[in-house]
Amino acid sequence: MVTYKWLAFVAAGRLAAAWGTDTEDITYILPIYEGALANDSRTNDLAILNGMKSMLGVGGANTKLGFSFSSWCLSRDVSSAANNFTFDPTNLNYVLGLAVDLDLPILVHANNGRWADCCTSNSDGGWNDALLDQIAAQPDTTMQNSAGDSLYGHDYGSNYFSFSRYNDYYRSYKRRNLQASMSTIAAWAADHPTLFAGISLDSETLYANDAADYNPLIVQEWKEWMQNTGLYGAGAAYFGQGRVPAFTSIDDFNTATGQSFASWDDVTPPAPLSQGNPFTEEWQRWRVQAIVHTTSDETSWIVEAGIPRNLIYGHQTPELEYYNFGDDLTTATAAFGAGGYTAYGRAPLDFQSIDTPLRADGTNNFGLFELNPLSTDNTFSYDTLTTLWSDGAKILCPNAFENVTAKDQYSLFDSPTTGDTWGNNINAFLSAYANTARLQQPPGWNPGNKVFDLYDSFSDATESGPDNHIAANGSSGGVAVKTVYEAVGGVITYSIDLPSVSDGQRLNFYAAVGIKDGAGSGGGTATFQAAINGDSLLLGNGIIIPPTYWTWKHWLPVMADITAWAGQTVTFTLSTTGNDYYGWTQWGSPAIYQTPNGASGGDTSSSNLALDKVVSASSNDKSAPGGGWGTAYLTDGNVRGDSASNGWSSVSHDSSSATEWVQVDLGSSQTVGKVVLHPRSDITTAAGTGFPVAFDISGSTDGTTWTTLSSQPSYGASIKAGRGEVITFESANVRYVRLTATELSGVGGESGYRVQFAELEVYA
Repeated sequence: MVTYKWLAFVAAGRLAAAWGTDTEDITYILPIYEGALANDSRTNDLAILNGMKSMLGVGGANTKLGFSFSSWCLSRDVSSAANNFTFDPTNLNYVLGLAVDLDLPILVHANNGRWADCCTSNSDGGWNDALLDQIAAQPDTTMQNSAGDSLYGHDYGSNYFSFSRYNDYYRSYKRRNLQASMSTIAAWAADHPTLFAGISLDSETLYANDAADYNPLIVQEWKEWMQNTGLYGAGAAYFGQGRVPAFTSIDDFNTATGQSFASWDDVTPPAPLSQGNPFTEEWQRWRVQAIVHTTSDETSWIVEAGIPRNLIYGHQTPELEYYNFGDDLTTATAAFGAGGYTAYGRAPLDFQSIDTPLRADGTNNFGLFELNPLSTDNTFSYDTLTTLWSDGAKILCPNAFENVTAKDQYSLFDSPTTGDTWGNNINAFLSAYANTARLQQPPGWNPGNKVFDLYDSFSDATESGPDNHIAANGSSGGVAVKTVYEAVGGVITYSIDLPSVSDGQRLNFYAAVGIKDGAGSGGGTATFQAAINGDSLLLGNGIIIPPTYWTWKHWLPVMADITAWAGQTVTFTLSTTGNDYYGWTQWGSPAIYQTPNGASGGDTSSSNLALDKVVSASSNDKSAPGGGWGTAYLTDGNVRGDSASNGWSSVSHDSSSATEWVQVDLGSSQTVGKVVLHPRSDITTAAGTGFPVAFDISGSTDGTTWTTLSSQPSYGASIKAGRGEVITFESANVRYVRLTATELSGVGGESGYRVQFAELEVYA
């Protein structure tokens, strides 16, 4: 691994917060500028970017102007075939040099997926597609439709290569050239740390349409993923990342999906897709998971090249066409890294419907990497910026500042459709917010001290609808949490005295939304909404649960900032609408949290009752592969694993049906109601593995007599490195908290089964 001096800041504790960046109080405005090439006139490029500074303003200490651009390491910036298309850093170094001369922060878009030879109007050097064409000419490298036709094409976002991890020819070139590009950037950033804002992953990692991808490699991988064989089997690199629960036979698969295949060899994906059909939804689940795998792998490659993981952002579309693109909101947060997406022409309420899940699922460190309201309405355009700022966005990349003769609709100034509207409002925002610190927020799994629990207070609420109640173990996708269970069409209303806050403190509403296990496949679309005083919507236009969630059930966490109402008595409502399969929608773990006094960068670690407490376990394999294992590391506050402090690992077992336990002594009896389990999150193919399939969480006052707090008989979540798994239960007074696993998971690269966690946290 390449190591640079600026990465030592992380190890030395120089970052403001565990899941933030070293510039948590800064919001970056980084217009996309793709116009600079090494064979340009440097004087002209400097004049263009200086013109941007003059037209937009540079901001101030807390809101800064810079620019963003792409590194085209599979097309324009490659050497000849004679040199095997190695990465050529000439153009990249040229643009990095411009940033230094102009003292402008930059972000680099790693555009090496579907936009690998993009179509910007002032790409005056032309494109070198030779490597892309060579890759596409190899067998089974590109996405295919159900007839086996390739969906690859030049330009306009149509470089569709299969997401299969078996796509070695494509992945080897991409990894090699991407890491060469990122190493160049990391070396530059080490010398210019204040000018580096981050990296965004491939723009819009998604499928060409709903007739993709039927590449035989990804179909093979799908069948292995469902059975935990092949790449996902014992001894393989991704052992432990397969489906939970796995299908143990073709009969199990047929029963679950309504099919009649004679053998696994006969299984072919559904074509066309039929929304809500169990067979389609099993395939759709895999399509989404393959995107998560792709962004996870690319993030780890970039980290290996020397870029800190908290400066790597997803760059997705937010459920524009769920079945066509597979762009579930869960794909927008890069495993190990931060979240991000693209949006054009969206209204403020649209953004809030996206930002609240991103805040809860990820690190509260997210960005919007292609942004343009496409409007001549000044209020609409300005509200776009202020809404994203209020939601906590770290980086905004307006598209686009281009000095071209024939400008298109995306231009900040002189747009043929919107004129100067977008540019003028960016200018106004940079001026108004120049010295206003970015709102610092905690991670979704630890929003701070709980001040109001909507589950515990349900008996005092007013509710309408045929079947509203609470459930101590409301399960969605095999993950059980305490739940306010709500009939579609129902409304649950609370009267809440919100506490006052001091400067820097935040109030947040957190919940996970989902469909109850056992619901049928025909539930249609459900929309979840939370509101204060009836008309202040906290989740934008609402969190929409598509039909797939009724078959492939899983929780989607949301977190909304409600600091504006601090110190007031408010009416707080939960509601769901949208279909007539009533009684199946759930609010998991709904509560209101307050960050502590003096919280900096969202640091809420003081609310973790297990921090630095004594841990004991049934076994403790300090020599497990990866290094940095020991019981003391389970509560040391490091939720990001590394070889110095990875977490705790049990010994390895030949069978998954082994029992292992680990417990933490809180030091004295405490009221507890939540445990957060952080999966193994070091930068390896084993990340996310070792998470138990079946386990119980229990509590004790004396370490001898135990009471079950939560039972998880088949934990079906798609475990993602870098995201804490939140488990809530009815409050109990205990001193000891123990997790007992009775079905273990595989570990990447090993043939045995273990329990492994980066961190175990306990909260009131």
